[in-house]
Amino acid sequence: MSKARIWLIDDEERNHRALDERHGECYDIRHFYSTEELLAALDNGERPDLLLSDIFFLEQSSEVGRRLQAEAGELWESIESFAARYKAAYPPRGLELAERLRREGRGIPNIVYSNKAPLLLDEEGFSRITLEAGPVWIFKGHESVEAERSKLEAVLVGARSRRRCLRLRSLFLVFILAGTLLGFVLGVLLGPSM
Repeated sequence: MSKARIWLIDDEERNHRALDERHGECYDIRHFYSTEELLAALDNGERPDLLLSDIFFLEQSSEVGRRLQAEAGELWESIESFAARYKAAYPPRGLELAERLRREGRGIPNIVYSNKAPLLLDEEGFSRITLEAGPVWIFKGHESVEAERSKLEAVLVGARSRRRCLRLRSLFLVFILAGTLLGFVLGVLLGPSM
């Protein structure tokens, strides 16, 4: 059985390395650093089994971004003030990506994969995570490898089951249509002779 394909979109290289170190032997992991790069891969017909998406990530490196990233790693003083400044500088693009993928009907299971979102998001942000990405998320660096893997596997199993159900439903509809068409054709062919 081939490894499940997991795509990670995150702006921090250390998070890419950490995911590889923690789960690289179990999954085929592909790395993305911008939404444009990920959407281009999707538009080229590529598709993951699961998308791990950071919420707050920089599309380009900047002095403001580096300063905010460093500040986010320290103890959080005045969390509301910091969260407001951070969100003003860098909106939650991972949530925007999840909304777009859902709106476009791409049907990719998505786990929120963030270490800042629990501290930066408000009630609306958490609601958007649940509604757009789903109820599962991984708090980067704060869960054991086993806990992360359990969440990854639960979402992958659910996604595979949904795809199988959709294929079976499609097959069932084809049989119904074929039976209806066969009945119609037989009715037309045999009807006048009866």
